[in-house]
Amino acid sequence: MPEKFGKTWWGEHWLRSLENVDYDNRLPRGASYARSGHVKEIKIKGNQIVAKVSGSRATPYRVTVIVPPFFEDQVELLMGKIIERPALISKLLNRELDPAILTVAEELGLKVFPRQWTDFKMQCSCPDWAVPCKHLASVIYMLSREIDNNPFLVFEIHNVNLLDELKKREIFIPDQKKTEISALENLFKEKKTTSETSENAAYERVDFSQLQNISQALVQLLPDAPPFYPSGNFHEKYALQHTRISREATRILAKKLDFNAVFPYSDKYLLTNRSTLTLTVNGNNEVEVGGENHEIKRLEHLIPALFALNPDRLLDFEPSIAAFHKILLASLHLSANGMVIPQIVQLEDKDFIIRWLPATIDSRVKTVVEKLTAILPDGLLQAKKVVRKKEQILPIENQTTEILSLFIGKFVTQLSKSSNNDLFEDLFFKNKSYAFKAVAENALSGGIKVWLDRYYLTAETYKPVITVSETLDDEFDVQISVEDTTQPDILPIPLENILKQKQFEKQRFKILQGVSLLTPFIRGLDTHINFGGDTPIRFSNDEFAPLLMEILPAIRLLDIKIMLPKSLQELLRPKVSVKIRRNEEGAGFINLSDLLSFNWQVALGETVISPEEFNKLMRNASRLFKFKENYIYVNESVLE
Repeated sequence: MPEKFGKTWWGEHWLRSLENVDYDNRLPRGASYARSGHVKEIKIKGNQIVAKVSGSRATPYRVTVIVPPFFEDQVELLMGKIIERPALISKLLNRELDPAILTVAEELGLKVFPRQWTDFKMQCSCPDWAVPCKHLASVIYMLSREIDNNPFLVFEIHNVNLLDELKKREIFIPDQKKTEISALENLFKEKKTTSETSENAAYERVDFSQLQNISQALVQLLPDAPPFYPSGNFHEKYALQHTRISREATRILAKKLDFNAVFPYSDKYLLTNRSTLTLTVNGNNEVEVGGENHEIKRLEHLIPALFALNPDRLLDFEPSIAAFHKILLASLHLSANGMVIPQIVQLEDKDFIIRWLPATIDSRVKTVVEKLTAILPDGLLQAKKVVRKKEQILPIENQTTEILSLFIGKFVTQLSKSSNNDLFEDLFFKNKSYAFKAVAENALSGGIKVWLDRYYLTAETYKPVITVSETLDDEFDVQISVEDTTQPDILPIPLENILKQKQFEKQRFKILQGVSLLTPFIRGLDTHINFGGDTPIRFSNDEFAPLLMEILPAIRLLDIKIMLPKSLQELLRPKVSVKIRRNEEGAGFINLSDLLSFNWQVALGETVISPEEFNKLMRNASRLFKFKENYIYVNESVLE
């Protein structure tokens, strides 16, 4: 599949605006040039874009594009109109650029996108007199890729930084460091004090029985068709791989997949009751296995050696062996339940990798991690760092999460499907590192981070609360309120009050930052915010069914409370029931004629009805409908 340019709304409109004035059909020539790698360099400084494009000559041609800047009075008008629409600002604070901002700008007469070639000052050092030549056109296409991964660039090339403009107007802006990709070595927090964990604690049982599969809900949280992926929909590939990893790990636990087929074991790496273990990791994610009385040097040899141990004999081994065995089992159970999430980080050598972490946004995962932290002895994981030009080995405070990440990463690599040399699948699932240094790749790493931020941008101080209520017309209203986690005794405040009352003026946009996390999931929330809470968020039965069954379970993972009416708290699902007639002749067995004379019925909770009654009920009902005092949900499989 050829690489697609303009994958996002903003990138597409950038290209479309130029295609609309491309009367001489010059842009397609630029697309093929861009795809074939002729654009060797692009630098953007303010409203000036300078590029080098190879052509028929030995020296690349120099391309310059100058975009007209917006003047101070124009920016003032633009920001004034944006501030009138709180939903736009709340999205900006989460690094989301709502297309509605373009409408605001155009109503003010601002040319965000060019309307004719002369809106740009364009120049190329090639001998072609046409404007744009294929070299200029190729740069325009490559710029669309940059816009796909950083839509804010659309305004930055007009010398307008929207977030800086908000800050000038004393609107809360989140810590900039939270929007940057973390260096891996900075995530290794040095342990300053020694914990008082008993050595025997490492042998305590860790309960995994409360874990439930959340793979589908985690995948649901991520936006569809992320722009960093050049061809196709990466969300679909991600979902397939995430599900596969969960399924294969479950097969291992059920002993339907031989662990040795995934991690081959060798007696050379036998662990004895005299063995001890430590791990050392550096800023390039390189792991050394240490300890005594074993020959293991690599993590892929340690994992099968740990799995080969008899859990009933762990008391015969050193505490470090028992501790790593617990970590192994936890990693396997978390992987089997889809309770793992990716994170992009930068290595010491400036390459980027994607590592996998336990999904602690789920409270059950958090409980397991806290239990492991309480029982693991100190010093299982150490970081190799250079401090004042001297290499030091430092104990790590957050060793539980970091060791789990290392083990989960190995499971992801081994259990995921081969990617056929797909760069992004290899990054996510095969532990590949990549620098993103090629032309128009600078924004790709940031594009990956923005896509994954849904897993990490949970609200902090102010958290939304969703309340669902039934209307008299058998529809559903969704109300949003906000709780202050620093004041747990105070009832949640209705969003309408926050939008209208003067007492919330200073904190309004900080509060809305958390609320805006819900706008991709709840239709009508944007409008509700922009109109001060005066417009209801209302769903019909048909609209509410997918929200209830698919979206709300995903939202719960963001640690957001959802209050449902009693009739929705325990949904009834139709179940096939059979009533056997007594054999009057007293035969002690059932033959085929008896089977065919059974009375098939449909159970709705404690009520049993005939198939004919059920079909009649369904003829006038949607997938979600009320039966007596409860709601019934019917999916495709039941209807079949």
